[in-house]
Amino acid sequence: MRVVGITGGAGAGKTTWARQWEAKGIPVLFADQIGREVVAKGTPVLRALVATFGRSILTPNERLNRLKVGQWVFGHPLALRRLNQLTHPAMRSIIEARLRFLRGRGYPMAVVEAALLFEMGLQRSVDEVWSVVAGERERLRRLVWLRQTPPQTFKVRERWQDAWRRMRCQLSSQGFMKRAHRVMVADRKPAAPILPRSRKPTR
Repeated sequence: MRVVGITGGAGAGKTTWARQWEAKGIPVLFADQIGREVVAKGTPVLRALVATFGRSILTPNERLNRLKVGQWVFGHPLALRRLNQLTHPAMRSIIEARLRFLRGRGYPMAVVEAALLFEMGLQRSVDEVWSVVAGERERLRRLVWLRQTPPQTFKVRERWQDAWRRMRCQLSSQGFMKRAHRVMVADRKPAAPILPRSRKPTR
């Protein structure tokens, strides 16, 4: 089974690309969805997060307050590193198990969509890495105005600051491009065609 990893920074458009594959009947594993699974109420990972960061990260109904955690860790590199150390192994284990299941069912192709594909070590679980990139201004616009966060949650200035912090914690567009077999430029619609790299990507 051929496995393609689709990655890119926040707001770059990688999920939109992955959804196009999904619409064609190709199984897509979305790392963000799996991340929600591993921190669901009552899971070992959530208990580990509470032990590390305290009960203030929980909502009144004992679920992870992802918005609050995100606001905090994206401004504190050590906290973000610890969060990733606690969540990534479980996420990677689930992704690899589901890829094995799909392979056993005879699927010819599967896609893994993950912003932190390299940080999670998933480049070793895929056959090709496709990076989706877009300019910073366009990514900021998407993060501030197009995401599903209710407008009343943040003031506009706070949303810009939150989006900027998230972008600063990830690889640059150049970093994603260097490590990719193929690159998709998604600054505009229709998106530019996938550009095959002329040399082996940097791992």
